[in-house]
Amino acid sequence: MATAYSVSEAFGFRKGVNLDFRRAPFFLGLFTVLIVVGAAVALVPSIPLIQLLIGVQVLNGLLLPIMLLFILLLVNNQRLLGELRNGWLNNILGWGSLVLISSGAAALIVTTLLGTLQPGS
Repeated sequence: MATAYSVSEAFGFRKGVNLDFRRAPFFLGLFTVLIVVGAAVALVPSIPLIQLLIGVQVLNGLLLPIMLLFILLLVNNQRLLGELRNGWLNNILGWGSLVLISSGAAALIVTTLLGTLQPGS
């Protein structure tokens, strides 16, 4: 659902679960396709679902610093938000979160690479 909302928002299509298929065909069509693809993947007998779910969440965690960076840049844009832009406390919390999350993502990448470079692994 979040993917259908995000893609519809990015391309300017109408969206919402309260709309029928005639009023939001792209949103509901994409949502339906994503549900069908997810169900089809779940029904394949040889796919390790738990590892797949963990892998998807790891990917989300690695992409999070990039998204957070763009959000922080947007909420600090004076031209875009004027006096509604972030204050100093929100900036400290936001940039601090970005540093912590980025450090965690970097640590995951480094430990994964070191683990794969170890002989006998």
